[in-house]
Amino acid sequence: MSFINILVSSQAHLSVKNNQLVLVKEGGQIDYPLEDVSSVMIENLQTSVSTYTLSKLAQNNVVTYICDERHMPCACVLPFNSHYATQKVYRLQTSISAPLKKQLWKDIVFHKIYNQNQCLKLCGKGGGLEDLLGQIKSGDSTNIEAVAANRYFKMLFGKNFTREQENNINAALNYGYAVIRGAVARSVVCHGLLAVLGLKHSNTFNNYNLADDLMEVFRPFVDLCVYQNIDLKLDKNFKAELYRLLTANCDVQGAKYTLAYAIEIFVQSLVDSFEKGENKLKFPNLIAIEGHVFN
Repeated sequence: MSFINILVSSQAHLSVKNNQLVLVKEGGQIDYPLEDVSSVMIENLQTSVSTYTLSKLAQNNVVTYICDERHMPCACVLPFNSHYATQKVYRLQTSISAPLKKQLWKDIVFHKIYNQNQCLKLCGKGGGLEDLLGQIKSGDSTNIEAVAANRYFKMLFGKNFTREQENNINAALNYGYAVIRGAVARSVVCHGLLAVLGLKHSNTFNNYNLADDLMEVFRPFVDLCVYQNIDLKLDKNFKAELYRLLTANCDVQGAKYTLAYAIEIFVQSLVDSFEKGENKLKFPNLIAIEGHVFN
């Protein structure tokens, strides 16, 4: 399993040689085995990387984030058709029943709100969303997700806070969400799924509707990190903290994994659900943020 996430925040040059990702910057050179690299975040606009290097990264299922002049992720490079049985998975995905699709989305909304409630508790807010969990209907037909979001963000960041405001909190949330979205999109593609075909999201102009569905349960991990660093400006240290969430601990059915690996487990469980024709989703549960210890 790949486990290295590389943040390039200063001017550097990236290349690939002998199956090693070579990072050259002021102060020296660092080599990373390609098979161990999960993602690369290129923040510095003066960093140079060749098409060949991007190609090799994609071939090794590495997601490469590209940032704009505000140092916010604006694109990511993902592999095409890296799964050995893509056509089979496509057929399974496109043939699932409407009831199963609605059941899967209901469960995703349930666990998103559950993790939001956990976030409130971990932030000393005492929860407060429990009453909504029992109100979610098939396919979330009454949009309890939106009801929860409206209550949740005001409880977490203040009664006057909205996601439409231009402020440091929303900038940090957007940065963290972009990191998670890229990691989920990578896993979706690597598992042979059709990324454009979502369970709920269905924007014609969005190539990653399914990733946007699946990342919902991971958003509270970002929210918790932002709340715990709420007084900081979105500088390179704060961004590095958000990026490191991929290696933070996450609970899945009583076991601790990195958030990045929890994404892999979750996406694989979606494929299992398609194959079995029943809900087999294995959800991440939010716990206190701490770095994973690799044995």
